[in-house]
Amino acid sequence: MRSAPIWPACASALVASGSRERRGIAAALALGVSRASLHRWRARHGAGGLEALVDRPRGPHPERLPAWVEQAVIVVRLLTYWNSKRLAAEFTRREIYPLDHHAIDGLLSDHGTARPSVRRERGPAYERGRPNELWHIDIKGPFFLRRSVREYEKVWIVGLVDDQSRFLIGLRVLPQPRAAPILAWLDDCVELCGTPLELMSDNGSPFAVWMPGVLTLFGKTLEQLHIRHLRTQVNSPWTNGKIERFWGILQSELLDRQIFRSLDAADDGLTRYATYYNYDRLHGELEWHTPAERYDGTPFTARGFERVPALGHLRGWLSELMPVASSGVSH
Repeated sequence: MRSAPIWPACASALVASGSRERRGIAAALALGVSRASLHRWRARHGAGGLEALVDRPRGPHPERLPAWVEQAVIVVRLLTYWNSKRLAAEFTRREIYPLDHHAIDGLLSDHGTARPSVRRERGPAYERGRPNELWHIDIKGPFFLRRSVREYEKVWIVGLVDDQSRFLIGLRVLPQPRAAPILAWLDDCVELCGTPLELMSDNGSPFAVWMPGVLTLFGKTLEQLHIRHLRTQVNSPWTNGKIERFWGILQSELLDRQIFRSLDAADDGLTRYATYYNYDRLHGELEWHTPAERYDGTPFTARGFERVPALGHLRGWLSELMPVASSGVSH
């Protein structure tokens, strides 16, 4: 069992004598400190004074990373806000430098760029066994196209995510969240990726109506395609959590970083991002594989950061940094 924190009474027990020492020991024992811990603290104090009582990391001291790797990690961290596990996976799988997230934790802490986080409670998790067993569909918006300094246009985005692989089946920007264009787009997705067994949506328009036994145009179309329509539980967004999670990623990695001035520009931007997300973006829930690796076995071939939208401009800088480091090691 780990020793309790060193309280002032315990410290006094180590250096005092007589009745004061006995009182200090009694106070320490009352706090749950074992006699073995007290004897160990006494020995440490005798060898090095009060400073010796401060807990030190156990085990071998980790080797320092090469200077160029430290520089690259800090730059990527500042541009992406990736955590240490993601940084380690990205550097390793892109064959930049093999990293362990513990080494990155130490580096970020030393440079004051560590970002403590509170673990969020998660809803019940589930995952289908194969691709195309279950798709998740959702509409997000409105978002705004900035046509000019003072002119904005409302648009909505509809997305479709495979449950088992997190593969982004489709992504489309719409001027209005209506059933007809969504169904035309869904038909294209089915033709491209096959027919899922089930499709999950929330209970909003145009997916459902609050009338038992009455199907919307969306529901009728799914019935004709022999796709079972699942609806999320009321007030339980985690039920459709995989696409809800995707919306957060899209917001932080694309929508917060770019301004679109037309529907065509937005559609082109979403298409390019979907390609990156499926084939080049490592996913923590997939043990740092891409959705495409799990969906259809497409191998991950990216090397360096040239395919990462937020880091593509680092390609030349990183290629110059690595040869300099190599030449320095050879000498």
